[in-house]
Amino acid sequence: MSRSEEIHIMTSEPDSFVDYFRKIWKYRNLIRVFAKRDLQVKYSQTIIGLGWTLLQPLTALIIYTFFFGFLLNWKTEGIPYPVYVLSGLLGWNFFSYIVNAGTFGLQESSHLIKKIYFPKSVIPLSKMLIALVELVISLLLLIPLMFYFGQELSWKIIFLPLVLFYNTACALCLVFWISVFAYKKRDLLHLIPFLLYFGIWFSPVFFSNDILPSRYAFALDLNPMANVIQAWRWSLFGFGEFRWIWGVNFMIVAGLLFLGMYVYNRRESSFSDRI
Repeated sequence: MSRSEEIHIMTSEPDSFVDYFRKIWKYRNLIRVFAKRDLQVKYSQTIIGLGWTLLQPLTALIIYTFFFGFLLNWKTEGIPYPVYVLSGLLGWNFFSYIVNAGTFGLQESSHLIKKIYFPKSVIPLSKMLIALVELVISLLLLIPLMFYFGQELSWKIIFLPLVLFYNTACALCLVFWISVFAYKKRDLLHLIPFLLYFGIWFSPVFFSNDILPSRYAFALDLNPMANVIQAWRWSLFGFGEFRWIWGVNFMIVAGLLFLGMYVYNRRESSFSDRI
């Protein structure tokens, strides 16, 4: 037997956590292949193609700015309102795409899951890659807006990769936990649109933190995505102050993420029989 040949033993027993991560790394090219396929399907036969990635946040920006910034005259200290809203939409749209596409990914790829073997975590991770591509494109909308309003970047932007990791962890944590239960009870999948619709109203995307009475302000601290959006503005513009509650919530989210991946790994073998 040549050294280049490998022997793979398939059993019904779930892999250890370390072995599972090794398998994900081994199939990393499949993440890119799935992401490329989904991007091509999503924007094929469209006139403006990837331009939809800019049009969607731009439409939301115009609506929020008109109703809340112009009609209701909501103010944000230190940041022009359109820049404030768009910086919040970047983190929220990244989160919502991963949650929505990741939780429905197993059903969409059921024909592949039943035919070939690969770690099922590849599917939500490929959705994360698509969300990352769209996030980078959406940043192109923020740059001219900053120039127009004279908004400068802060040196704290060096912490943006950590904020992005926190953002990703919040999304994948929900994806893995929902997927673990939804493959048996698909009713949970119908809750996703409601979760995302109402979730934005509990996150400071288009409103400032001081809009709530002081006695209810703690509610935002309990929402990890509120922390993420605040951290986005802190790292981009130095808006607000660093808060230790962000670190506490990050540790909780990270712990739930790895626990969710562990349970997802243990249940993975039964996915092909249920979807």
